[in-house]
Amino acid sequence: MIIRVVTYHALPGTDAEGWARGIAAEVRGTPGLRHIDFFRSHSDPTQYGSVMHFTTKADLDAYKTTGTYQQIVKSLQESWLDTSKPVSEQVFEILDI
Repeated sequence: MIIRVVTYHALPGTDAEGWARGIAAEVRGTPGLRHIDFFRSHSDPTQYGSVMHFTTKADLDAYKTTGTYQQIVKSLQESWLDTSKPVSEQVFEILDI
């Protein structure tokens, strides 16, 4: 299993949580996506993120080529993303130990 963790910052006064609620159902229908959680930082209330569980790395790679992914990226950039702060993406493989 592959875990993708993405963090980003919202502009003050924007509704990042409402935005996430609006796209959650569409994202959850992604082939190969087993689970997704959205989160907000306790130490920095402008920082949000998601943890996505994919069956394989190929599923994650395929997701990133979909129109859904492209629309999500465009939508967050146009609505609430603070582009003056970094977006972080990390990808992990669950070890069978």
